[in-house]
Amino acid sequence: MIDIGIMVALIILASAVHKYIERRGKDSIPSDAESRLIERIDELERRLTDIQDVMITIDEKLDRK
Repeated sequence: MIDIGIMVALIILASAVHKYIERRGKDSIPSDAESRLIERIDELERRLTDIQDVMITIDEKLDRK
């Protein structure tokens, strides 16, 4: 169960690093397609964070038993 949580955390970390590197190198105004992609990535990160929170809660409940 903890393995899944670690994998989710690694995915979030990798996407954050990728976004940081991508935005650091660009000083121009993003195109429409790029803006939509960035919005989708942000939504994915929020969902992954929610999943990670749920996994942590489940793991804590299982540890109590």
